[in-house]
Amino acid sequence: MKIGLIGFGYWGKILYNNILKISDLEVEVFDSGQNIGRLEKIYDCSHVFVATPATTHKEIVDDLLSKKINVFCEKPLVMNKPSVNCLYSSAEKNKVKLFVDWTFMFNDAVNEIKRKFDSGNLGNIRSVTMNRLNSGPERYDVSAKWDLSSHDVSILQYIFGEFPNKITWVEKKRNQKSFQNDTCIGVLEYPSFDALIHSSWEYSTKDRACVFEFDAGVLRWDDNSNTITLNYNPVEFKTSASPLENSIRAFLYGEVNQKSLTTEVTEIIEHE
Repeated sequence: MKIGLIGFGYWGKILYNNILKISDLEVEVFDSGQNIGRLEKIYDCSHVFVATPATTHKEIVDDLLSKKINVFCEKPLVMNKPSVNCLYSSAEKNKVKLFVDWTFMFNDAVNEIKRKFDSGNLGNIRSVTMNRLNSGPERYDVSAKWDLSSHDVSILQYIFGEFPNKITWVEKKRNQKSFQNDTCIGVLEYPSFDALIHSSWEYSTKDRACVFEFDAGVLRWDDNSNTITLNYNPVEFKTSASPLENSIRAFLYGEVNQKSLTTEVTEIIEHE
């Protein structure tokens, strides 16, 4: 197995370091902005990670898939449903993986919540409130809706598997000097419950609290402290490697079908 990485900016460096944690394989790196490597070497790889601006994803990913290379792409994969369908069709045609970094599929706390919900022990879901607030990093290619809220939408789709009947997004620039809308509020009305999503990279404090109201009571997951409580009582769960390490390992060595998740998240986020 030969591994390649296209893009060596903020997230590309994080990917690179995490790939090395779980593999002793050499990683070919290409970044035109930093004059690293040659793209021809990337084409010799069996698995390639793409960490470039979102606006470049479709062209790069489509090119790699056409050369029968397995692709791991940072989210958002692309920003409209037809392009999602096009890329997955190419992956199926060329019999290779197209893996999107929906990292919360590999988060131990999220999987514990999903297990408890699927078991029926929590009863029905009534409402969800999700905060994803932080000071940076600022994105120049996509808004907070695509960068941050997409994480929360992916969690909702992964755990509950419903599609909202009504979608409302309000975006703004909390900092008028931001290149993109840095703040977003979303209201998703599902058949069984409502979800309120608040995301921004322009807050002075970090808030990663998600509150789920079930028949059994209120379940609170704090991603900052990596804790879950149900009606204020701690919920124990097993922890493994970091979600990103789990995600990379699943791409390199596992079989994960994310087509439905990617399609649903893209359709919800692109809704005006």
